Formats: sequence, structure tokens, C-alpha cells
Amino acid sequence: MKKGKKSEPEPPVNELGYPRLFLLLGAFFGLSMLFLTPPFQVPDEHDHFFRAMMIASGQFVARPYAFSEAEKKQAPLKYLQGRGGMVPVSVPYTTRMVNQNLPFHPENKQDSGMLKKMLALPLHLPGQPKVFINTSAAGYAPLLYLPSALTLAVGSRFSLSPLWLMYLGRLANLLLYLGLVYGALKIVPTGKLIFFLLGLMPMSLFLAPSLSIDGITIAAVLLLTAVLLELAVQETASIKFRTWFIAPVALTLLALGKPVYCPLLLLFFSPRTCFFQNRGRLYLFLVSLGLAGAAFFIWSRLQNSAPPLTASPVPFDYTSFQLKDSLLPLLDHSRQLQFLRDYPQTVFTILGRTLQTQGRHVLESFVGLLGWLDTSLPAWIYFSYPLALVVGALSCRSVGREVWFEKALLATISILICGAILLALYLTATPVGNAVIGGLQGRYFIPAALPLLLLFRNSHSLISPRHVVAALLVRYGPGLYVGAVLLATLHSLWQRYY
Repeated sequence: MKKGKKSEPEPPVNELGYPRLFLLLGAFFGLSMLFLTPPFQVPDEHDHFFRAMMIASGQFVARPYAFSEAEKKQAPLKYLQGRGGMVPVSVPYTTRMVNQNLPFHPENKQDSGMLKKMLALPLHLPGQPKVFINTSAAGYAPLLYLPSALTLAVGSRFSLSPLWLMYLGRLANLLLYLGLVYGALKIVPTGKLIFFLLGLMPMSLFLAPSLSIDGITIAAVLLLTAVLLELAVQETASIKFRTWFIAPVALTLLALGKPVYCPLLLLFFSPRTCFFQNRGRLYLFLVSLGLAGAAFFIWSRLQNSAPPLTASPVPFDYTSFQLKDSLLPLLDHSRQLQFLRDYPQTVFTILGRTLQTQGRHVLESFVGLLGWLDTSLPAWIYFSYPLALVVGALSCRSVGREVWFEKALLATISILICGAILLALYLTATPVGNAVIGGLQGRYFIPAALPLLLLFRNSHSLISPRHVVAALLVRYGPGLYVGAVLLATLHSLWQRYY
């Protein structure tokens, strides 16, 4: 080594094998979950199905339904305040028939005879008009449904049944998830094991082959973080073409779907000296921020200006699983915000009681609480997987300079994301003045866990690959452990639904 030249730490033994191993395990277990998980047994999957069907037919912006004065007096409040669009009547009919009595009733199992019947149901029933249906996913932009909506549009051309369309939409989302996370693992210069474990965590992989946007959101977070970490290591090197594409698009996806994860853009400032010295980095930051901000602004304006349905009378379908009518009058984000302003000292009480009453639920639904959060995994997974994430993070090496500045930045990002999630849920899903935050689910914190785990990287690896046993552990341990966890996950799904 030449004098004065800084040497970079060598990657662990199995660093280069993680992308291929992820693709192998992700494809096998992802496809297994796609077929083992009964239709619409992922949280809110039916609502995402409705939204994808609307986008596939060209209804990009959800609209309110034009209830008559007589209907307004009879319709429940949750339908009056909702937004949606028109779908073939076979679509909500399918969700009702295959979804009966399964959520929160472990004694009930999936009826295979009903599945066969629904697979043969025509998309367009003779003599049946389209119906208008609300969806809780109305606020999500069409870009988030691009793979599933395109697949549904093509499948609709061939008159496939709604159930076949659902399975094809799941497959499209799974393929995109695998591709994005594989790309993140190929790009990220350090911490591949962290990305590997998060990408194959039971909750992450369960969401991937579903119509929910949560899987794509997790993949976008992993990919955005990977390219920004690569940018930080490159320091003064020229910016790669793929970074000019990935960073703005990934940040835009987050802004349109889950803006609470946008604090990840702070990674642009690592290392801080290069951000101000390299004009390319500054331009990339401005382009990414500008595109994401413009997309968010335009989408918000389109939603707010969408008129009610004014076409010829379309029947309203009351298939919906949104908030209960008894809860809606208790929700008021303006009053809730005013409550926090008047009593700021209650924040610590709210956080403490929420942690006390929902801490276990958050942990379980972070690692993997499947179905409609009613299907638990073996207890050893809930104990061992967080431990595996921490040990995996400790075994990763940090590269580049300004290590402590980067750690402070990662801690700030994680705190901002967690704070944004908690505040959003307290304002929109919690009765005014309540001491416990409502609607809290662990899967929301998977993106926040990534910068937190990256904090634990060391300048020296925790496990020395020069030791034979340690080298074998590094090479085969993660794959064997994740394989065992996912096999147990499949067993839990089989026991629950069949």
C-alpha cells in the first residue's frame, strides 16, 4: 500500500453473496406467501385492490359520491366522508364472498370451494352495472400502483375474474419488491446484512406479495438509503447516472405515499464537506427535493379539486371496512393539535402510556403479525429477530469519514421519522385528548429501523472472518437463520388458514 493513501476496509466474507441469496429466498418464500395467504387477508388489501382497479380503468383521482339529500340522511357518516370510484359489481362481490368470517376468527378456515367459484366469476356480469365504492386508499397517487394497475388493466382486457386479477396484481408487486431490494443490496457499500435482514423480515416479505403499497414503500426506502450511502462513500467522485434517476424517483414515491419517511433526504448531507464542495451533489439534492415537492403539491391540488360523481346515477356499494361510525365524531385533527399546544407536558404521558399498553403489539407487528394482525408467529422469532438485526448491524463495517457526524445524522433521521409517524397517528386516528395513540402498527416503523440499525456499524467488524468458525457463521448463518424463520412463517400461515 502506498504511503498516504487511505485504505478502505474489506467487506465481510459473505457481503457479495447477499443480493443473490436475497433473490433466492425472497422469490421462493414470497411466491409461497402469495398463494398461501388467502385473498384480502393483508391489512386493507381489499381497499388497495379497489384503488388499483380504479386506476387501471383510468380513474386516477378518487372522487366523493354525489348522495341525494334523502340518501345523506340514511347513509353512515364514514361513507359520506369517503372517496372512491366506479368498479364492476363483481369486484366488491368477490371481496365479500372470499373474505367472510376469516379476519379475527382463527377457528374459520379458507373455503377452497369458494375460491374455485370466484376464480370462474366473470369480471363483467351480464346486465349488471358498475357500482361506486369508497376506498381508504383514495389518497394514494397512481404512481404507487403502477405495477399492479398495469397488470390489472391487461388482465381486464382478457376478461379475467377479479380473483385472478388480484393474484396477478400481487405477483406484479412482488416482482417489483424483489427487484428494488436486490438493487439496494447491489448498490449499498456497507451494511448489506442489515438490508438483507430487513428485506426478508416476515412482515416485510408478507407485505411484498400483496396489493398494499407498504411493500413497495419499504423497498423504496431501502433503495433510496442505498444510493445515498453510496454517494456518501464516493465523496468527490462524479455522480453515477443511476443515482440521478433513483434518488428523485424514490423520494417522490415516498412523498406521494408516506411523506413521514422523507427525512431520509438528510442523508444527502453526508459527508457534509462534500455536499457544499461538489455542485453535482447540490444539484441532485435540489432536483430530488424539487420533483418530490412538486409531485406532492400537484397531487394534493388534484385531490382537493376533484368534483363529486356527476354521471348518470350509479349504485353505491357499501362494501367498506373503514373507521367505525362511533369513532369518527371523536376525531378532529385541528382540535387535537390545539390540545397538544395547550398541554405540551402531556406528550411524555402519551408516549409512556402508549409504550406501556402497545409496546408488545408494536414489536410483534414490526417483526411479523400476519393476516389482519391476527396471525402470530412462534415466540422465538419475536425474541430472536430484533437480536439478529442488532448483531447483524454490529458485524457491519462503517466506511468513509466523519463517522460521528454520520451517526448523529442517522439518529436524527430515525427520531424524525418516528416522531412524524406518532404525530400523524395522534392527529388523525386518535380521539381528541386520548392518552394512548391509536392505530399504531409496527410495520410503520420498519423504514425508521434502517437508519437506527446503521448507527451500530463499527470501524472494525464484530466477527473476524479469519477465524474458521466465525467465517462459517458469517457465510452461512444469516441465510440459514432467515430460512428457518420464513419456514416457520409459512407453517403459521398454513395452520391459521387451512
